[in-house]
Amino acid sequence: FARFVVSGTKGAGIMMDAMMTDTLVQLDRASLFALACVVIIGLPHGAFDGAIARHLGYGRGWRGLTSFIGLYLGLAAAVVAFWIWQPGLALGLFLLLSAVHFGYGDATGATAVSRMVQIAAHGGVAVFGISLFHLQQVTPLFAALTGGDVALAVLMAELFPLAMIPVAGLYLICGIREAALRPRLVELALLCLLLSIVPPLVGFALYFCVIHTGRHMQHIWQHLRGRATPRHILGEAALFTVASWAGGVMIWLWLDSGNVNQDLLQVIFIGLAALTVPHMILVDGMLRRSDAKEAM
Repeated sequence: FARFVVSGTKGAGIMMDAMMTDTLVQLDRASLFALACVVIIGLPHGAFDGAIARHLGYGRGWRGLTSFIGLYLGLAAAVVAFWIWQPGLALGLFLLLSAVHFGYGDATGATAVSRMVQIAAHGGVAVFGISLFHLQQVTPLFAALTGGDVALAVLMAELFPLAMIPVAGLYLICGIREAALRPRLVELALLCLLLSIVPPLVGFALYFCVIHTGRHMQHIWQHLRGRATPRHILGEAALFTVASWAGGVMIWLWLDSGNVNQDLLQVIFIGLAALTVPHMILVDGMLRRSDAKEAM
């Protein structure tokens, strides 16, 4: 109990420091390079959503494609509006949704229980693990995204170890029963070590660009390669990617708060949050249901 009180007091101190310094956020070269990788390598993996929609029958023809893009952008705009209204809650929900989405991408369990355990473990480490390992460095970044409303995000990071105790135990049990899970257990252990050592934005970029994007692209390519030519798929993805970059640059120039690093963080991460919601609905909802029906 005493350790929890001390931890909470330390967290409160970090939050106060973050709220006082959120307008002074400065990013080093490694963090800026990591953000560049997120934009150049990680972001384009969502540009294949148009091809996925056509594969599922939602974006065929100009009328269907226009309707899909309109709905997609409408959901993204709603997320941005909610973030402006309730930034602290929006950040907390974004972290939680990101953990679920990342976990789905890493899950390989043969049973529903083992898959859920993997989702919680891998997604939790990739999101809340980074926050916990580097809470003092991450909290000012959270503050820059929310105007200082970091209480929920910090609380989620501090409660993460308690939530992981039963998850870790279940994961070990599932690993004993399912040999196929053991390589992922080793991967998770190595990921924890890596994320605890490297700076938070660098760790996020490594996971997002290498592990998550790599697995997502492999999974999506298996679905799309028989439905359209690679040139058509890549051309469409390139178009959506460039449009996203152009939109991000315009918003970044429009913000002009006087703190370039803060504006950059807001454009990238609030933009990711806005795109994550429709992306999850499409990939983790519709596409996975389609996969399940085909497997039956």
